[in-house]
Amino acid sequence: MKKWFAFSAIFLSSYIAFLLVNAPLVLMANNIELPRNIAVQGVSGSIWQGKIASVIINGNEIKQIKTNVSFWSLFSLSPSIEVTFGDAMLAGPEGKFTLKASTEQLALTEVEVFISANDIAKQLSLPVPVTAQGNVELFLESMVITTIDKLSCSQAKGDVTWLRAGAIALEENIKLGKLSAGISCADGNLLAMVNPNNDLGLSFDGVLALPSQKVSGQGYLKPGAKFPAQLKSVLSFLGRADNQGRYRLRF
Repeated sequence: MKKWFAFSAIFLSSYIAFLLVNAPLVLMANNIELPRNIAVQGVSGSIWQGKIASVIINGNEIKQIKTNVSFWSLFSLSPSIEVTFGDAMLAGPEGKFTLKASTEQLALTEVEVFISANDIAKQLSLPVPVTAQGNVELFLESMVITTIDKLSCSQAKGDVTWLRAGAIALEENIKLGKLSAGISCADGNLLAMVNPNNDLGLSFDGVLALPSQKVSGQGYLKPGAKFPAQLKSVLSFLGRADNQGRYRLRF
Protein backbone atom coordinates (compact mmCIF):
# COMPACT_ATOMS: atom_id res chain seq x y z
CA MET A 1 0.00 0.00 0.00
CA LYS A 2 2.83 2.40 0.86
CA LYS A 3 4.46 1.72 -2.51
CA TRP A 4 1.13 2.44 -4.24
CA PHE A 5 0.86 5.79 -2.47
CA ALA A 6 4.48 6.61 -3.33
CA PHE A 7 4.02 5.78 -7.02
CA SER A 8 0.75 7.75 -7.07
CA ALA A 9 2.45 10.78 -5.51
CA ILE A 10 5.32 10.63 -8.01
CA PHE A 11 2.89 10.28 -10.93
CA LEU A 12 0.69 13.13 -9.70
CA SER A 13 3.68 15.42 -9.10
CA SER A 14 5.08 14.63 -12.53
CA TYR A 15 1.71 15.25 -14.16
CA ILE A 16 1.28 18.61 -12.43
CA ALA A 17 4.83 19.62 -13.42
CA PHE A 18 4.05 18.60 -17.00
CA LEU A 19 0.91 20.74 -17.02
CA LEU A 20 2.79 23.74 -15.62
CA VAL A 21 5.64 23.44 -18.09
CA ASN A 22 3.25 23.22 -21.02
CA ALA A 23 0.60 25.65 -19.77
CA PRO A 24 -0.10 28.19 -22.54
CA LEU A 25 1.16 31.69 -21.80
CA VAL A 26 -2.01 33.09 -23.35
CA LEU A 27 -4.04 31.72 -20.39
CA MET A 28 -2.01 33.83 -17.98
CA ALA A 29 -2.08 36.88 -20.28
CA ASN A 30 -5.86 36.72 -20.57
CA ASN A 31 -6.20 36.90 -16.78
CA ILE A 32 -4.00 39.97 -16.33
CA GLU A 33 -5.72 43.36 -16.36
CA LEU A 34 -3.45 45.79 -18.21
CA PRO A 35 -3.54 49.61 -18.07
CA ARG A 36 -5.46 51.28 -20.89
CA ASN A 37 -2.25 52.57 -22.48
CA ILE A 38 -0.84 49.04 -22.92
CA ALA A 39 -1.96 46.49 -25.52
CA VAL A 40 -0.54 42.98 -26.03
CA GLN A 41 -0.86 41.09 -29.32
CA GLY A 42 0.06 37.60 -30.52
CA VAL A 43 0.77 35.69 -27.29
CA SER A 44 2.05 32.12 -27.78
CA GLY A 45 4.26 29.47 -26.17
CA SER A 46 4.25 28.29 -22.56
CA ILE A 47 4.64 30.20 -19.31
CA TRP A 48 8.25 28.95 -19.24
CA GLN A 49 9.19 29.87 -22.80
CA GLY A 50 6.79 32.40 -24.23
CA LYS A 51 6.53 34.64 -27.27
CA ILE A 52 4.64 37.88 -27.75
CA ALA A 53 4.34 39.35 -31.25
CA SER A 54 4.09 42.94 -30.00
CA VAL A 55 3.41 45.16 -27.01
CA ILE A 56 2.10 48.67 -27.66
CA ILE A 57 2.71 51.27 -24.94
CA ASN A 58 1.29 54.76 -25.52
CA GLY A 59 1.32 54.09 -29.26
CA ASN A 60 4.95 52.86 -29.26
CA GLU A 61 5.38 49.28 -30.46
CA ILE A 62 7.86 46.74 -29.13
CA LYS A 63 8.11 43.66 -31.34
CA GLN A 64 9.18 40.04 -30.99
CA ILE A 65 9.27 39.66 -27.21
CA LYS A 66 10.59 36.34 -25.92
CA THR A 67 10.49 35.23 -22.28
CA ASN A 68 12.31 32.42 -20.48
CA VAL A 69 11.46 31.63 -16.85
CA SER A 70 14.10 29.90 -14.70
CA PHE A 71 12.47 26.87 -13.07
CA TRP A 72 14.98 26.72 -10.21
CA SER A 73 14.36 30.36 -9.28
CA LEU A 74 10.86 29.38 -8.15
CA PHE A 75 12.33 27.61 -5.14
CA SER A 76 13.67 30.93 -3.84
CA LEU A 77 10.19 32.49 -4.15
CA SER A 78 11.77 35.08 -6.48
CA PRO A 79 11.05 34.03 -10.08
CA SER A 80 13.71 35.04 -12.60
CA ILE A 81 12.62 35.88 -16.15
CA GLU A 82 14.99 36.51 -19.06
CA VAL A 83 13.42 38.80 -21.67
CA THR A 84 14.61 39.71 -25.16
CA PHE A 85 12.82 41.92 -27.65
CA GLY A 86 13.17 43.53 -31.06
CA ASP A 87 15.51 42.80 -33.93
CA ALA A 88 18.07 44.84 -35.86
CA MET A 89 16.00 44.30 -39.03
CA LEU A 90 12.77 45.59 -37.46
CA ALA A 91 11.60 49.07 -36.55
CA GLY A 92 11.36 49.83 -32.84
CA PRO A 93 13.56 49.17 -29.81
CA GLU A 94 15.83 46.16 -29.39
CA GLY A 95 17.29 44.77 -26.19
CA LYS A 96 17.27 42.36 -23.29
CA PHE A 97 17.03 42.25 -19.50
CA THR A 98 16.61 39.87 -16.57
CA LEU A 99 13.71 40.46 -14.19
CA LYS A 100 13.49 39.00 -10.68
CA ALA A 101 10.18 39.48 -8.90
CA SER A 102 9.19 39.05 -5.27
CA THR A 103 6.37 40.25 -3.06
CA GLU A 104 8.39 43.33 -2.09
CA GLN A 105 10.37 44.36 -5.16
CA LEU A 106 11.18 44.08 -8.84
CA ALA A 107 14.87 43.82 -9.72
CA LEU A 108 16.23 44.42 -13.22
CA THR A 109 19.77 43.39 -14.14
CA GLU A 110 21.88 43.19 -17.30
CA VAL A 111 19.63 45.67 -19.09
CA GLU A 112 20.56 46.60 -22.66
CA VAL A 113 18.23 48.71 -24.81
CA PHE A 114 18.90 50.18 -28.26
CA ILE A 115 16.44 52.61 -29.82
CA SER A 116 16.42 55.13 -32.65
CA ALA A 117 16.92 58.67 -31.39
CA ASN A 118 14.17 59.85 -33.72
CA ASP A 119 11.66 57.51 -32.07
CA ILE A 120 12.34 59.38 -28.84
CA ALA A 121 12.26 62.82 -30.50
CA LYS A 122 8.75 62.09 -31.81
CA GLN A 123 7.53 61.93 -28.20
CA LEU A 124 8.90 65.36 -27.26
CA SER A 125 7.32 68.77 -27.60
CA LEU A 126 10.03 70.77 -29.39
CA PRO A 127 10.00 74.45 -30.47
CA VAL A 128 10.84 73.53 -34.10
CA PRO A 129 10.35 70.35 -36.17
CA VAL A 130 13.38 68.09 -35.66
CA THR A 131 14.49 64.77 -37.11
CA ALA A 132 16.98 63.17 -34.72
CA GLN A 133 19.85 61.05 -36.05
CA GLY A 134 21.80 58.20 -34.50
CA ASN A 135 20.82 55.69 -31.82
CA VAL A 136 20.35 55.81 -28.07
CA GLU A 137 21.85 53.01 -25.97
CA LEU A 138 20.76 52.28 -22.40
CA PHE A 139 22.83 50.05 -20.11
CA LEU A 140 21.72 49.29 -16.56
CA GLU A 141 23.85 47.22 -14.24
CA SER A 142 20.92 47.06 -11.85
CA MET A 143 17.66 48.73 -10.93
CA VAL A 144 15.43 47.87 -7.98
CA ILE A 145 11.81 49.00 -7.74
CA THR A 146 10.09 48.40 -4.41
CA THR A 147 6.41 47.48 -4.57
CA ILE A 148 5.41 47.91 -0.92
CA ASP A 149 2.45 50.34 -0.68
CA LYS A 150 3.50 52.00 -3.97
CA LEU A 151 6.15 51.75 -6.69
CA SER A 152 9.40 53.41 -5.68
CA CYS A 153 12.91 53.42 -7.16
CA SER A 154 15.32 52.33 -4.43
CA GLN A 155 18.44 51.56 -6.49
CA ALA A 156 19.65 52.20 -10.03
CA LYS A 157 23.07 52.22 -11.65
CA GLY A 158 23.72 52.67 -15.34
CA ASP A 159 24.03 55.14 -18.18
CA VAL A 160 22.41 56.16 -21.44
CA THR A 161 24.36 57.40 -24.47
CA TRP A 162 23.27 59.07 -27.70
CA LEU A 163 25.67 57.74 -30.31
CA ARG A 164 26.47 59.73 -33.45
CA ALA A 165 24.18 62.43 -32.10
CA GLY A 166 22.78 64.71 -34.73
CA ALA A 167 19.60 66.38 -35.94
CA ILE A 168 18.03 67.84 -39.02
CA ALA A 169 16.25 71.10 -38.19
CA LEU A 170 15.38 74.13 -40.32
CA GLU A 171 16.90 72.28 -43.32
CA GLU A 172 20.25 72.11 -41.54
CA ASN A 173 22.18 68.90 -40.80
CA ILE A 174 23.56 69.51 -37.32
CA LYS A 175 26.22 67.43 -35.57
CA LEU A 176 25.77 67.47 -31.80
CA GLY A 177 28.77 65.45 -30.61
CA LYS A 178 28.53 62.85 -27.85
CA LEU A 179 25.74 63.10 -25.28
CA SER A 180 25.44 60.83 -22.26
CA ALA A 181 23.67 60.68 -18.91
CA GLY A 182 24.02 58.72 -15.68
CA ILE A 183 21.03 56.79 -14.29
CA SER A 184 20.24 56.77 -10.56
CA CYS A 185 17.38 57.06 -8.05
CA ALA A 186 16.30 60.20 -6.20
CA ASP A 187 13.37 60.50 -3.78
CA GLY A 188 11.89 57.26 -5.08
CA ASN A 189 11.99 58.43 -8.71
CA LEU A 190 14.24 57.44 -11.61
CA LEU A 191 16.75 60.16 -12.47
CA ALA A 192 18.87 60.75 -15.60
CA MET A 193 21.60 63.41 -15.24
CA VAL A 194 23.24 64.62 -18.46
CA ASN A 195 27.03 64.72 -18.41
CA PRO A 196 27.74 68.48 -18.75
CA ASN A 197 30.96 67.79 -20.69
CA ASN A 198 29.40 68.17 -24.14
CA ASP A 199 29.58 70.47 -27.16
CA LEU A 200 26.15 71.98 -26.51
CA GLY A 201 26.89 73.27 -23.03
CA LEU A 202 23.87 71.25 -21.93
CA SER A 203 23.16 70.44 -18.28
CA PHE A 204 19.87 68.67 -17.72
CA ASP A 205 18.13 66.40 -15.20
CA GLY A 206 15.28 64.20 -16.43
CA VAL A 207 12.90 62.54 -13.95
CA LEU A 208 10.52 59.60 -14.32
CA ALA A 209 8.17 59.92 -11.35
CA LEU A 210 6.89 56.74 -9.71
CA PRO A 211 4.25 55.47 -9.58
CA SER A 212 2.58 58.12 -11.80
CA GLN A 213 5.06 57.47 -14.68
CA LYS A 214 5.07 61.22 -15.35
CA VAL A 215 8.19 62.44 -17.17
CA SER A 216 9.65 65.86 -16.45
CA GLY A 217 12.99 67.61 -16.68
CA GLN A 218 14.83 70.88 -16.33
CA GLY A 219 18.24 72.29 -17.03
CA TYR A 220 20.18 74.83 -19.03
CA LEU A 221 21.80 75.30 -22.42
CA LYS A 222 24.90 77.49 -22.30
CA PRO A 223 26.41 77.93 -25.78
CA GLY A 224 30.20 77.89 -25.84
CA ALA A 225 33.03 77.74 -28.38
CA LYS A 226 31.99 74.26 -29.62
CA PHE A 227 28.29 75.09 -29.91
CA PRO A 228 27.06 74.20 -33.45
CA ALA A 229 26.76 77.35 -35.54
CA GLN A 230 23.58 76.06 -37.22
CA LEU A 231 21.78 76.06 -33.86
CA LYS A 232 22.42 79.68 -32.98
CA SER A 233 19.38 80.79 -34.96
CA VAL A 234 17.22 78.43 -32.89
CA LEU A 235 18.21 79.96 -29.54
CA SER A 236 15.59 82.69 -29.90
CA PHE A 237 12.89 80.01 -29.62
CA LEU A 238 14.17 79.20 -26.12
CA GLY A 239 13.55 82.68 -24.78
CA ARG A 240 16.16 85.03 -23.33
CA ALA A 241 19.48 84.03 -21.80
CA ASP A 242 20.05 84.81 -18.14
CA ASN A 243 22.94 86.90 -16.80
CA GLN A 244 25.20 83.81 -17.09
CA GLY A 245 24.41 83.29 -20.77
CA ARG A 246 22.22 80.25 -20.08
CA TYR A 247 18.93 79.35 -21.72
CA ARG A 248 16.56 77.55 -19.38
CA LEU A 249 15.05 74.25 -20.52
CA ARG A 250 11.99 72.63 -18.97
CA PHE A 251 9.28 70.16 -19.85
